[in-house]
Amino acid sequence: MMPRILVVIGPSGVGKSTLFAPLRQEGLVRLVPTWTTRKSRHYEESANADHVFVDEDEFAARERAGFFLDTVQLFGLEARYGLPREASENDGHSIRVLMLRAMLLQRLPGDFPAHIVYQVEAPRARVEAHLRARAERDGDIGSRLAGFDDELQLGRRLANRIVDNSEAPEDVLARLREWLCEDFAHDRSAA
Repeated sequence: MMPRILVVIGPSGVGKSTLFAPLRQEGLVRLVPTWTTRKSRHYEESANADHVFVDEDEFAARERAGFFLDTVQLFGLEARYGLPREASENDGHSIRVLMLRAMLLQRLPGDFPAHIVYQVEAPRARVEAHLRARAERDGDIGSRLAGFDDELQLGRRLANRIVDNSEAPEDVLARLREWLCEDFAHDRSAA
């Protein structure tokens, strides 16, 4: 049986990266970063970012060389995103995690037939405040907030589990650890 991969979805600003950072530090999960041509934001350190930032020339060269499983453009922006082939490689020790947008999930099953989806959610007012603060610093919201409700509803239809990120962080992390143990027990015992 092919080891499963965890796909974490949720609209921009719900706290996906922040929520999974402690689990990454513990070695419980291993994030497979996507590659992108967009500029990094002020809070995205290259060592801990969800993305590898490259210019258009490098991205195009890697695309031509077959480095990516798939590439997309989101939000009508010029930036492109690519899922590297390494996403399909399993180290046998930690749970591989892909952070995607719900609308990209239908592109995934061909490469990852065995996946579990967790949707991270947070109250719209909190997300809106977070994205507006981000826009003041980075000038980049695009259409992210406009599609918040639609993306949330789509994700609810696709997710195996819903993570309420408005609860106390220690409670959310405890629940995540419990779910990861349940959902990936077979994969970890087989390693």
